[in-house]
Amino acid sequence: MIDIDAILIKTEAFINTMYAVQDNFGLSDEPRHLATCINRADLQEMRDTFVRELTSTVVAFVHSKQKQEEVKAKMIAEGRDDSQAAVLLFQRARKKFRPSDLRGQFSELLLCNLLQHYYKAAPLLRKMPLTTNTGMERHGLDAIHIAQVNGRYRMYLGEAKTYDRKTNGLREALRASVKDLVHEHYPKHRQELELYTFEDFIPQELEEIARGYLAGSNTDVEMHLVCIVSYDEKEQAVGLTRQEKLTSTVSIVLNHMKTVREASFFKEIPKELLPRMNYIVFPVHGMDDLIAAFSKELGV
Repeated sequence: MIDIDAILIKTEAFINTMYAVQDNFGLSDEPRHLATCINRADLQEMRDTFVRELTSTVVAFVHSKQKQEEVKAKMIAEGRDDSQAAVLLFQRARKKFRPSDLRGQFSELLLCNLLQHYYKAAPLLRKMPLTTNTGMERHGLDAIHIAQVNGRYRMYLGEAKTYDRKTNGLREALRASVKDLVHEHYPKHRQELELYTFEDFIPQELEEIARGYLAGSNTDVEMHLVCIVSYDEKEQAVGLTRQEKLTSTVSIVLNHMKTVREASFFKEIPKELLPRMNYIVFPVHGMDDLIAAFSKELGV
C-alpha cells in the first residue's frame, strides 16, 4: 500500500472557513454524511474568507506539487523570482476555469477539497482538460479520488451539483445528483474512465492501480459514491450566538432531509449501493452572489 496521505494537499485553512456536522440523514446506519455551511466569526458569516481560501486552492486543483515546481522552475529560469512565478502560476491555473460553467466548476473545486479533508482521498483521474471538449465534460463524472480504508483501496466517484433555485433547491439538486451518479455514471464508470486522462503528477503506483482496475487485474477495489449539493436556502438561521446560528443552519438541513429522504429517487437506489452512498449538503444564502464573488476573486 502506498502512502496516499502524502499526496493530499493542505486543506486546513479552507476547512476552517466551513462548519460541518456528520449525520446519518436517516439514510444510513452510521453518520457518514455531512451537513456543512460557511463558518461564522462571532455572528458574521465568513463569506469573504471562504471565497478567498477556496480560490487559493485553485493551483493545487489544476497542478500537482510536482507540476507546480516544474512550472515555477521554468519561470524562474526565464528571469523571475519566486513571488513572480507564484503569481504567474495562479494566473495560468485560473485560465482553466470557464466563465460559462463557473457554477459547476465551483462545485467541483469544493468537492475536491472536501474529499481530501474528510475522506482522505487523493485525486486519481481527471476529465479532459477543463477548457476543452465541454460536451464530453458535461456527461462525465466530476471527480474520481482514491483512499486507503481498512487496508484496501477505495475509489470515490463524485458528482457535484449547484442550484440557485430558491424553491425545492435541495430536492432538485439531490434528484439530479443521485440520478446522474447512480443510474448513469456508476454503471458506465469503467467506460467513462477511458475518457479521463491520468494526471502527469500521479505516482506510478497509483496509475498502476487505476490501469489494473480497468484491465481486470486489480479488482479488489471498492467503489463508493459521493453526491455534493450546493443550493440556495431561503430559510434564515436564527440565534443570539455564533453556535446557535450554526446549529440552526444544520437543523434546517436536517429538517429538509426528513422530507427529501422519502423521495422516490432515494428508493430507486440499488440495495447494494446504499451502504456506499455519501451525501454532502451545502446551503447558501444568495448563491448567485457567492458565485459572483468567486468569479471576482478568481478573475474570470
